[in-house]
Amino acid sequence: MDFSRYLSRLAPLYTQGGEPLQLRGGAPEQELRAAERKLGFALDPQLRRAWQQADGGRRWQAVFARPGFYTGYEFLPLSEALRQRRAMAERAPRYGGYVQPHERDARIRPGWYQEGWLPFASFGGASLLLILDHAPAAQGRRGQVIAFTHDPDTIDHVSEDFAGLLQASLQQIEADPEEFIME
Repeated sequence: MDFSRYLSRLAPLYTQGGEPLQLRGGAPEQELRAAERKLGFALDPQLRRAWQQADGGRRWQAVFARPGFYTGYEFLPLSEALRQRRAMAERAPRYGGYVQPHERDARIRPGWYQEGWLPFASFGGASLLLILDHAPAAQGRRGQVIAFTHDPDTIDHVSEDFAGLLQASLQQIEADPEEFIME
């Protein structure tokens, strides 16, 4: 599923809930290129197209749902995604030797932070993040979606790619829109 199709199915759910889905205008190409230079790698094409269409959404408005969890994630503007990544990098030294409480999925590299991780969705002031993994473990796949959950800090595999997250997210939101959309 692509982001345009995803939004075309998500927006009516918001309208039915009495509040329109509010997204920012797309990120300018020069900002996307500057972000890629700063990151040192090309953005995942699916996520890049999403930011070209909408540079994030309104604060506290769920745009994504993590399969199996009743938490809606807001879509971060590109600048906020980069800020969240910097914050993770700055905190990472405090987590030297970090081991999460349950065995990590073999598709995700070890550690609390990796340079190839880029948050794109958040809940609760970044206590929960959805992250595009540009540097997976050997068993993983570039572009897979992983999740950071605080307390206890864990990193878990969510989806093989952004399109898969969109499909699973939409199924979850459509199955229970009151949980994610209606206040």
